[in-house]
Amino acid sequence: MTTTLPVLSDLIRHNFVFDIKKSANYLKDIVHKNSVQDVETSKEYVYRKDGMRVEKIVEYNVANGNIVKITNLDYFNDKKVKSVEEYKSGKLVRFTGYSLFKSVTEYDKISGKKICTTNYQIKNENKISSVYHYDMETEKIVKMAVYRPDGKYVAFVKEISPESGQVVRCINYKKNSSAISSVSKFEFMGTTSVKTTFYYNTPLYFESVAMLDKKILADTLNNRVLTDSKRGRIDKLIDNLYKNKQSFASVKIS
Repeated sequence: MTTTLPVLSDLIRHNFVFDIKKSANYLKDIVHKNSVQDVETSKEYVYRKDGMRVEKIVEYNVANGNIVKITNLDYFNDKKVKSVEEYKSGKLVRFTGYSLFKSVTEYDKISGKKICTTNYQIKNENKISSVYHYDMETEKIVKMAVYRPDGKYVAFVKEISPESGQVVRCINYKKNSSAISSVSKFEFMGTTSVKTTFYYNTPLYFESVAMLDKKILADTLNNRVLTDSKRGRIDKLIDNLYKNKQSFASVKIS
């Protein structure tokens, strides 16, 4: 992401303040309207020690003096944005980083703790690659959604225990669809996995994870609970079908 910076000589001609020794390398811009929060703000350009390169641009709320936004610029190229911090009522509510790829982290405006982080693809910052959700107490990742290359549909969601950090459930989605195809549940004894249960959703598609949970508890005919031994036999059957180029249409799992 790039930004257009003011030319120093132009700012001086318009009677802007610039005093490196007295004001620790800052430059104040005219008051303008912040498009995000719709408040009157003033800009402050903070320069690096050489007095030539801009380190960051700080925007303040004119009415109360609170910071509204900080745009941090690249060390070697001050036309390139490294990160953006957005504040509301003096508290950080959103952080957008551009180091390796674009990522946006949302913060709770009351507690200041992380809510979620949306990561975007390296080659296309308009397409989502993954979304992390955090536990509000520990700020550890408790849910991770990984998107398909199109950036629209979720491939799978992993649910993680905030206490142990272990994956307790994985929800898989059908390609180019929001319909759930299967769910894997994992049980642990300490750090050792002791049980894995697979739930396959055929042929009925569930509209939500909550709906799926009810079906799992009910153990309906359309949602089979598979033991490890059954899963092994099914995996072998699938391998044989692929080898023989046969269709799944006539296959019935009992």
